[in-house]
Amino acid sequence: MQSQDYQLYWKYKDFDDGINLEAPRSIITIASWFVPAKEDRKLVRKVHRARVMYFDNGRNPVSEKDMKKFHKRAKKRGLEDLIYIREGSSKTQVRLMIKDRGSAIRKLVVLVNSPEEFVLITIKGKLKWEDINKALKDYEKDIEKEAPIMPPNIIRVPI
Repeated sequence: MQSQDYQLYWKYKDFDDGINLEAPRSIITIASWFVPAKEDRKLVRKVHRARVMYFDNGRNPVSEKDMKKFHKRAKKRGLEDLIYIREGSSKTQVRLMIKDRGSAIRKLVVLVNSPEEFVLITIKGKLKWEDINKALKDYEKDIEKEAPIMPPNIIRVPI
């Protein structure tokens, strides 16, 4: 069975005005050699493939029709929205979708689509929720050591 981003990624990957990167498991394993903490190294090695596609500078070639096909296929093949943000006036959409099996995340898709830019990040692997939570807590501790985080003065929530 082909992955959900297969047609979207391969259709637009050769466009000249974008950035396109695919990292197979072997490259990710080599990259894990440079991660200092053993626990973090184990987490990186659970990633089997990563893809990134990025268009900016007002050059989003992805059509509405292709986005509708993508969402239809994603839903049909088990990807669920974990986070979905939409700003109506600019037609900007941000989605974080996952496909999980038991306590493992098998696929993670981050999608940002607006008239000015497009970002698609796909990570396939066998990531455990506990490992991700631990990594986020460790990251949070590191940030707190550097500088305290101050809340913004004004918080605007788009409607």
